[in-house]
Amino acid sequence: MSEQNLPKFSQFAVAQELLAKGERVEMRVLGQSMLPFFISGQKIKLRPITEQDFKRYNVVFAKDTRKGFVVHRIIAFKGDDVILLGDGNIYQTETIARNCVYGIVDCSPLHIFFAKMWVAMRRFRRFPLAIFRRITPK
Repeated sequence: MSEQNLPKFSQFAVAQELLAKGERVEMRVLGQSMLPFFISGQKIKLRPITEQDFKRYNVVFAKDTRKGFVVHRIIAFKGDDVILLGDGNIYQTETIARNCVYGIVDCSPLHIFFAKMWVAMRRFRRFPLAIFRRITPK
């Protein structure tokens, strides 16, 4: 895996192509939408998604037709669509067709355990998020 300095959209488009070919991808998180689990600038490793990976609380790489590419957490399913929510978001979700989900971030069981608690406290997480946003680099 080589690191390249590409514009945000280009980086994600290259990642999509590599994942479609069955390759693993390492990239940097951009933005604060996955706080507190992933910090902007942190490296994450993606691998191609399989049908068994479509589970609540998994973090996936997908393309939203309105927003572009996202790395967000699965919180629900609606028919053939996947509902995603960034850990750093409170209300705004994305509804994505399964075939627009290209990769998954392998997370430890401990990460998933804490993610379940974080998702459960969705209405109340604005307070810890305010603190995380002030203390983490952008």
